[in-house]
Amino acid sequence: MNANHFLADWRALSAASRVLVINGFTFNLGFYMLLPYLADHLQRNLGLSPWHVGIVIGLRVLSQQGLFLVGGTLGDYLGYKKLILLGCLVRVAGFGLLGFAANFPLLLLGAFLTGFAGALFTPSSNAYLAHEAPDQIRRDRIFAMQNWTSESGMFLGPLLGIMLVAIDFMWVGFGAALLFFSLFLIQWRFLPELADQEKRNRSEGAFWQHWLDMLQNTAFIKFIACACAFHLFFHQLYLALPNEVETRELDSSVITWVFMTSSILGICFQLPISRLVSRTIGSAKAMGSGLVLMGSSYLLFLPNTTILPGANFILYAAVFSVGSMLVLPLLGSYVPKFCSTSELGSYYGMYSCVGGLAAFIGNVLIGMLLSWSSLPRELIWIGFAMVGLIAGYRLYSHVKNIA
Repeated sequence: MNANHFLADWRALSAASRVLVINGFTFNLGFYMLLPYLADHLQRNLGLSPWHVGIVIGLRVLSQQGLFLVGGTLGDYLGYKKLILLGCLVRVAGFGLLGFAANFPLLLLGAFLTGFAGALFTPSSNAYLAHEAPDQIRRDRIFAMQNWTSESGMFLGPLLGIMLVAIDFMWVGFGAALLFFSLFLIQWRFLPELADQEKRNRSEGAFWQHWLDMLQNTAFIKFIACACAFHLFFHQLYLALPNEVETRELDSSVITWVFMTSSILGICFQLPISRLVSRTIGSAKAMGSGLVLMGSSYLLFLPNTTILPGANFILYAAVFSVGSMLVLPLLGSYVPKFCSTSELGSYYGMYSCVGGLAAFIGNVLIGMLLSWSSLPRELIWIGFAMVGLIAGYRLYSHVKNIA
């Protein structure tokens, strides 16, 4: 990564954009210092059954993905800064409960609050960031910088978390809660109120009518339908990847190396790749080829050799990461193409909500296929590649026609 390019891009950001870009780092730092170790804490330290652990983890996902649309709509009506601040405080409570609670009902409440917090601040944060960059080129660059800081937080979070876990999980929860409280104070002080935000009001119709209007926006629905492939592929890092590693009886450190490889590549190459996209490749080709690469990366699960048995997983991480770097920032930056500035929160909420639903349904189906012992696993990996090819081509064609 060229430091001069980064500094030039950083200086071009508004004060609000800088706070929001840094948010990407802090959100993921706090999230990934706790969530990777939560299941182990619940089972090993608190003695919960795998079924109870699954309910806690599942509620966290459902309360976030399922309520993104609610959080985004509230941001359009009440103001983006208010929802970002409220989300930070709710996550303080959620992480605090997950760190200190020792009974199942309080753990469920902590899981719900942790997920609901993300539903509150994520759509409003994206909408605020998009509002700061009305033209597509600047918006692509800002979302790329946010993705870069997010990758940095994803890389450092587990390292910080494992140091605190060595002391006591309580300190992980306390540390994550303290981090989000600090983030609340920083944003309350330094994130300006978006004075020119065109807030929606009741005279424009009921919120549910607005949701129906979004569903009737054919261009937008086609866009997020293609983008669902990204969410399907990404969540296989937590399902298909661990399952394949376990099936081959490899050490779980292979999974750690996959995440480390992906994070390091993201930190080193996200901004250069985004700059290359804006100069030569173009958004349509980048988004389409990104999905093709992500889907095709699962073909690297086909070889099964005894020599360097984990090598193909590292190569998988590299191909997957390049695909993700091509498509992810552009997906986020392209949502404003389909709506007015007063609807940004709702549209980001709908985008995230549908993506989360697709990931949930995809995980259920893939989980069933992985459990089907008579089904050759090679067909699943070939199927991912086919989905990537079809979704990538459809997304390329759709974005090209919009442009």
